Amino acid sequence: MSGQRPFDLGGWRVDPALGTLSRESQQTRLEPRLMDLLLLFAASPGRVIAKDEIASAVWGGRAIGDDTLAAAVSRLRSALGESKDKRFIETLPKRGYRLVATPDVGVAQATAGQDSEVDALLSKGRAALSVPLPQSIAQARIYFEAAVAADPKSAPAHAALAETTLVQHQVGQGASFAAAAKASALAATALDPDFALGWSLLGMATLLADRDFASADLALHKALALDADLVAAHRARAFALTATGRFVEAEREARRAVELEPLSVTARIDLIQFLLTARRFTQVLNEAKKAFRLGSNLSEAWSGQGWAHAFLGNHRDAVDALLESIRLLGTDAPTLARLRAAFHTGGFEAFCAAGADLLDQQRVMFVPRPMDMAMLRANAGQADAAFTALEEAIRRDDPVALLLPWLPHVDRLRNDPRFPSMLARARLVH
Repeated sequence: MSGQRPFDLGGWRVDPALGTLSRESQQTRLEPRLMDLLLLFAASPGRVIAKDEIASAVWGGRAIGDDTLAAAVSRLRSALGESKDKRFIETLPKRGYRLVATPDVGVAQATAGQDSEVDALLSKGRAALSVPLPQSIAQARIYFEAAVAADPKSAPAHAALAETTLVQHQVGQGASFAAAAKASALAATALDPDFALGWSLLGMATLLADRDFASADLALHKALALDADLVAAHRARAFALTATGRFVEAEREARRAVELEPLSVTARIDLIQFLLTARRFTQVLNEAKKAFRLGSNLSEAWSGQGWAHAFLGNHRDAVDALLESIRLLGTDAPTLARLRAAFHTGGFEAFCAAGADLLDQQRVMFVPRPMDMAMLRANAGQADAAFTALEEAIRRDDPVALLLPWLPHVDRLRNDPRFPSMLARARLVH
């Protein structure tokens, strides 16, 4: 909202910088997402705006359900005081929404200066960030750095840069990115103290950079106080709580994220992973089935289902699910057949060993994470190789290493005298 001037709409004075609606002696503070939604409508009065465009502009391109969007529009209508006699926003079934009131000072004109360049860079950056490939993530960072350079006072630009550097950290592109993400998130919240997403990013970055749960949770609580429906904050808090072993609270946050965005694959995968860590394996199987209703090509859901079966002792079902997981990642049929043969010959240990060898050879269409290698080697009974992979994961500052005290995947390493020192080097959350 940086650089946007106040304008009049249907008797209201809208001040984007302050996040307020005011008239006479009445003033209402809009949550940041509702202000962004209002600005999107006000920029194109009378134009039908489709759900996908709204999701891109207001939710950063994240998948949202129809209920989530309808609830946001309803809250905005309520804040504007819409009635049968005074309409602001019209719903066009299966098409979208449009603003029927006319701004007295066009937002498109008010933001046509420096913001137009920043908005274009942010749009390009979000498009690049939506492609989960290393070069696309790096390209997104270039766009967001350019947006910050174009307008150093743009809180959304700093937040976008924070989000991208967090993604770079989480996918293993560099251990120093968490600190960079924290710096960008701090800038975003300093420029706009009411920017919920900025506080959410600051919370996650603080957790990863400093391992400080109390400070991270304070930032996440600020985010949720500003926007109780911010899915990113619920997801981040679920991870933070899992990292401290507070599984009941973590599950509550993860389920809230799914409730807010029932069509979000990422939110459902998060829930599956947290339940695995909490050793709620039957619930993992139930949640995997729900995830498959969104699509049967969800590799991570198949993986979660496979590990849950393995920990329940259902090794044949585990192998079926894990094979489907890596098939979806591009593994060819002969390789899958060899992995299945390894199971038939030597059991689940042999299957895990063959799977780890496959990742070592990188004969799949993704770069394997050391934590994946450590889990497979541990379950193959190859302790030395598992510890080597854990060392690499910790060197890369893999966020999953924060869950080492509880991950069932490494149970076979816990009695090894090397394990306590491994935990110490992982810099666990305190």
